[in-house]
Amino acid sequence: MSIRRSIRERIKDHTGKHSSNIAFSTLLALVCVYPTSASSQVRQIAAAKLPQNAAVQHAYTDLLEIDQYARTYEAIWRYPVPKRDVVTHFTQALHTLQKAQQQDPDNAELRLLTGLVAHLSYNLGIDEAYDAALELLQPTTKEDFRTSWFYGIHQCQAVDPVVGMQQFLKVEASTPNLPGAFWQDYANCATTTSMPIHAIRAYDNAKKATDAPPLDEQTEQAARKRSKPGDPAASYPAKLVWSSDQIPGGTHYTSNVCGVSFTIHQNSHVTTGDVAKGTCTVSIDTEPYPSRYGPSSGSILLLTQTARPNETFEAFSQRILDAFSKGILKDSRSASPTVLTGVQCPVANCLSYEIVTNKQYQAEGGAHLLAVFFQSEQPAYPGLKFETPQPRPSPQAFFRPEDVPQRFTGTLYHFIALDANQDIYPRSRADFDEFLKSLAVDSK
Repeated sequence: MSIRRSIRERIKDHTGKHSSNIAFSTLLALVCVYPTSASSQVRQIAAAKLPQNAAVQHAYTDLLEIDQYARTYEAIWRYPVPKRDVVTHFTQALHTLQKAQQQDPDNAELRLLTGLVAHLSYNLGIDEAYDAALELLQPTTKEDFRTSWFYGIHQCQAVDPVVGMQQFLKVEASTPNLPGAFWQDYANCATTTSMPIHAIRAYDNAKKATDAPPLDEQTEQAARKRSKPGDPAASYPAKLVWSSDQIPGGTHYTSNVCGVSFTIHQNSHVTTGDVAKGTCTVSIDTEPYPSRYGPSSGSILLLTQTARPNETFEAFSQRILDAFSKGILKDSRSASPTVLTGVQCPVANCLSYEIVTNKQYQAEGGAHLLAVFFQSEQPAYPGLKFETPQPRPSPQAFFRPEDVPQRFTGTLYHFIALDANQDIYPRSRADFDEFLKSLAVDSK
């Protein structure tokens, strides 16, 4: 089958003609919104910039009140206007606009309208309109945010939702004061690509827009139900709260509930712990480095903890530093922490210390310890920073949106440490610096 698999063929898979995959049917139900004329996409076209002949103007006005019925593909037609009538109007309009566009290829507004109508026609099951939409929209996505928007929703509703969502993200980053209809499509695509926090923010932005469109409450609530903050009193297995992705040269780890993500070298060994009592732990052993008594690895520790009642950040830092140094700091003659400079802090401010002592690792020249402390504050949309577009699951795959707990609410305290002997400290320090450089923190 061609990669340009029609929506009708994909719908056949979940309506039972080819399979009875209930999970995939549920996914499609989640991403379908029931739009109204207030969220019309055709209204985004400036009629005054179109050719002023009667045929083009009629095609434009004829679709204003019915483009809402082509906003998404509907396996079961639920609108008061018969589908065959809507299809007829769109087919006639598309042919009219394509002919006009050939006669006036330099009219950018006409090209945009024709591409949009081709996309909406494809949603009605007119499969030959797929290529027309691509050919008209794709080449000019950098020239007009509306082109990128319409191209994005076309890809999201057709065969490549990841590419579609990437277009929405580009528009968001480059264009202020976007219309409510844009955010409605953005929320649809974000839901399709497993980005529920982006969808929630899009719904909020749609409501704030001056042309706020009516939204489908059921779809909106489905996205909001997937965003639940972590419970400090609960316990979560590591496999639920940590995800990992292979990247060139290493692995990227993310935990929404702990509010951190980082990358480690492929030769390092990572152990992610279960989350309990509002505490997250990760230990990393660097690759073995030569020391005077054989290979030795440095250890990097990451600890995240919800702020205890009445415990200040300074008190947290001292409590953890005492435990980390295994009591050696209680004897000032053994070692004392000195302020460490030149450390890349993942937030605005860090407390950083260095401890050098011969009380540990004496055979390898003593211990060289580093400790970095910082705190993070809850952002407006916890987890937004860590979301990336994900491909739609195959119709044959079981799919259930996971209720992954989001960041613990309120202030979080963080501790990062390096534990190394003097022989391997220079190379372990380089690993530590790379870890800090890769660290992303979910904070204001």
